[in-house]
Amino acid sequence: MGGSGGADGSYPPTLIMDQKSALAVGVKIKEINTGDVAYQNCTVLHADSVGLVFEVQRTVAEGGNVETVVSQLLVPWVNIQYVLLMEERT
Repeated sequence: MGGSGGADGSYPPTLIMDQKSALAVGVKIKEINTGDVAYQNCTVLHADSVGLVFEVQRTVAEGGNVETVVSQLLVPWVNIQYVLLMEERT
């Protein structure tokens, strides 16, 4: 695992309220994890004290057809376990 964790040494690092609203539009996020679902390679559309709005592309196979679907989601911060901004492998 890369990174040293958050300010309290936990991994993955968690965001405090000031950092949540500081996620700028267009920032690329490696992973957003809600515990049930992990969204990967997302782009921030909006972030405030309520939640995170982001866009994610995924491949869907339906009836023999494979399509790329772009979804825009709003996930409240209370549902987000962690946001992984980047990962470095050495």
